[in-house]
Amino acid sequence: MKHRVIISLLALLMTVAASAQDNERDYELAPYGFVGIQGGLNNTWSNPGVRDWKPIFGAQVGYFFTEVFGTRLQGTFSPWKVDLADGTQYDAKRMGIDMDVLFNFSNLVFPGRSNLVNVIGVAGVPFELAVPHTKLDIPATADNGSHASWKTGWRGGGILQFNINKNFAIDLEGGTSYIMKRSTDQVLYNRWWPYAMAGITYKFGHKKVAAPVPVIIPQPVAEEKPAPRPEPKPEPKPEPKPQPVVEQPKAPATLTQNVFFNLNDAAILDSETSKLDEVANWLKSNNDAAVQLTGYADVQTGNTQLNQKLSERRAAAVKAALVKRGISADRIATDAKGDTVQPFSVNEQNRAVIVVCKGK
Repeated sequence: MKHRVIISLLALLMTVAASAQDNERDYELAPYGFVGIQGGLNNTWSNPGVRDWKPIFGAQVGYFFTEVFGTRLQGTFSPWKVDLADGTQYDAKRMGIDMDVLFNFSNLVFPGRSNLVNVIGVAGVPFELAVPHTKLDIPATADNGSHASWKTGWRGGGILQFNINKNFAIDLEGGTSYIMKRSTDQVLYNRWWPYAMAGITYKFGHKKVAAPVPVIIPQPVAEEKPAPRPEPKPEPKPEPKPQPVVEQPKAPATLTQNVFFNLNDAAILDSETSKLDEVANWLKSNNDAAVQLTGYADVQTGNTQLNQKLSERRAAAVKAALVKRGISADRIATDAKGDTVQPFSVNEQNRAVIVVCKGK
């Protein structure tokens, strides 16, 4: 029954982790180190005489070698003081050092994603030192004697980690230790020690991800044809009667520009300001022309909702820059495609706003 409950909780936590993800980042997920402090409650399921929830305090230091696999060294301290049914008192200090292996199931299911919620499995070996202050006659007590000694066994549990940002996270941890020990008369007593703790973790040592340099696509330049050579004037002929002149409609003038942006950013780059100057000057020279701005985001980073908002911010930034250069907002139309449309074959180039100016 206990195993079914644990499996059901892990499935629920994985669903929560899948529903909350933040993927725009400028750092690698692993490797990194971490330190943290914790506090909570622990109990014993195997000692009826002293069964009661008591406070437990802990500190941890560890390292994730990959997005999925890490190790941890955790130290804990718990004071125990219980009035027993026979009128005696159990008074002891319990200290532990645990060497754990950590498995990040969220990164296993969603590799390369920066999860807002991580589900982490814990498996390890605990070393416990119980220092009793009162000699007890009950065999099920923590030490059954007045001496202190180290005990060992195994432990298992899980961590629900809420990432505030890349450095800080709030942890909710639960599990149990199974301690194997012998009393002073060499009788073997095994104990279950369930625990539940909350804490804060500081992560450090992430590697930076270099922002890609946007690729500027050269715009085609119309070739200038050489002026035709003058031909000799023909003999004058009788002037024909003038025919009515039918004016042909002129083709509308157009201008296209591509304005590129950095990863997860909607700020206008210095390298793109000259393009905006050209667009503004062209619109001023063509007073009847309008401009269409369409924002995009690359499909390989982020998710559909984040990328849609990011493309809208990019289109709005270009519109604001043109208005600042004296172009009326009524002449500017904006649209945003997010990552649903990828106009360029190179992924980084799709972090862009395509500007299309067209006269009437």
